[in-house]
Amino acid sequence: MDEQILSLSEQRTHQLAGLIDKSHTSHMELETVVDWKQGCNRSIRPKRFDHSGIYGTPHWDALSEEQRVELLWLENADLTSGFIWLEEGLPLIFIKLLHEHQERLPRHIYDYMMVFCKEEIVHTQMFRRYLATAGLPVLPTPIDVITDVLVKMHPVAGVLTTYLTELAAENIAVCQDDPEADPLSRRIFQEHHKEEIRHLAFGRWVCEAALETFTPEGKTNLGSMIRAFMSTLIPRLTVNGELGQYLSFDLDICDAEELARVQRSPNNRRLSQLRHGAMLDWVKRLGLAPADYDWFDPIVPPLPHAFERYA
Repeated sequence: MDEQILSLSEQRTHQLAGLIDKSHTSHMELETVVDWKQGCNRSIRPKRFDHSGIYGTPHWDALSEEQRVELLWLENADLTSGFIWLEEGLPLIFIKLLHEHQERLPRHIYDYMMVFCKEEIVHTQMFRRYLATAGLPVLPTPIDVITDVLVKMHPVAGVLTTYLTELAAENIAVCQDDPEADPLSRRIFQEHHKEEIRHLAFGRWVCEAALETFTPEGKTNLGSMIRAFMSTLIPRLTVNGELGQYLSFDLDICDAEELARVQRSPNNRRLSQLRHGAMLDWVKRLGLAPADYDWFDPIVPPLPHAFERYA
C-alpha cells in the first residue's frame, strides 16, 4: 500500500473506533427523531431574541413584537437551510475523496467517512421536513463550497473546510437555544447535535494530525484559502442581507456598507466571540492564521499556490 495520506495516533484511532460503534448503535431515524405531529408554533419565537442578527441596532428597535418573531423564524430557516446545503454537499466531497485515496486511507478513517455521509443525508431529510412543517422556505445556500476544487487538493482541505463550516453553524444553533422557544425547533437542533458532535470530533482529530505533517509553506498556502473562505462565511452567517425579500416588512438595510455595519455591531461582535472565539483560536494555533486575524477582516484572495494538490 502507498504511504497513508491521512492518519491518526493509536489513541485517536481507538477513539474513532468508539465513534463508529456508537454510530451503528445510536443513530437518527427520520420518523421518530421528533414528534412531527407536534408541529411548530409560529406565534412564539424559535430562538433567543438577542441572537437575531440585527438585535441591538436601530433596525431591531424599529420592529414590532410580531415583526421580531417573524424575523427570528426566517433567521432560523436561514440557518437550517445552511445545514441542508452543507450536509447535502458534504457527501459529494467525501465520496470523491474516498474514491481517489481509498488505498491511502486507514480503514477506520475510511469507515467513519462513510458513516459520516450516511448520517448527513438523514440530517438533511430532517431539516427539510422541519422547514416544511414550519411553513418556511429552503433559502439559497449561504456560500458556495468549492467542491470541484477541494477534491483535487490534499484531502485535509476538504475535511477542514467542512469541519469549520459545520462547527460555525453548529455553534450558532447551540448558543441560540432558548427554553421558552418553540419546542419542536429546539428539539430539532438538540437531536442534530447528538450526531454532529461526533462528526466535529472526527474533523478536528483528522485536521490536527494532518497539519502536523505540513511544511510552513503548506500551512501558509492552505491558511490563505481558509481565511478567504471564513471571512466570507462568518459575516454571512451573522446577517443574511437577502432576508428582506422573504419578510412582510422592510428591514431598511439598504446597501453593502450598512449590511457590513450591522454584521459588525457590538452585539454581533459579542456573539461572534461566544460562538466562534474558540474556533478562531484553534485556527491560529494550527498556524493557519496570524495572531491578529479576525473573521471580519476584509477578504484577501488566496495565494496562487493555495489550491495545490499536496502541501
